[in-house]
Amino acid sequence: MDEYVNTGVYLRILWDELRYNMELQLNKRGYHDVTPSHGWVLYNTKESGSRITELASMAKITKQSMSALAGQMEEAGYIKRKPDPSDKRASLFVLTSKGKKMKEIGHTINKEYEKEWQKKLGDKDYHTLRSLLQKLSENII
Repeated sequence: MDEYVNTGVYLRILWDELRYNMELQLNKRGYHDVTPSHGWVLYNTKESGSRITELASMAKITKQSMSALAGQMEEAGYIKRKPDPSDKRASLFVLTSKGKKMKEIGHTINKEYEKEWQKKLGDKDYHTLRSLLQKLSENII
């Protein structure tokens, strides 16, 4: 019998642990109004602003689902709407100072968590892993 395990299983295990750590660390810091799903909004919102359709496309979720996430983030004060100068019918979402701070905190949390991977693999293998993952991600993100 073939004992092959789909590579996606390993990637999913690591992704789930990364997300679990993020939620745990945010809760410890008093951020109880943010879930890992909100990270798609924080991570993908451009400095100049992003449309819901862009955010949904990057997160690979429906426009309706992204609208719900963005609405929650807007209500919590992490993002705000501004008119889209290229289309008066559209709005852009931009990060507020609170949103920028949260994005920075999330970045720090993930960077600290990945240090555990680096310890486990060693510097050379860790950097090889990151390099290979970047290569696999080219032209996707």
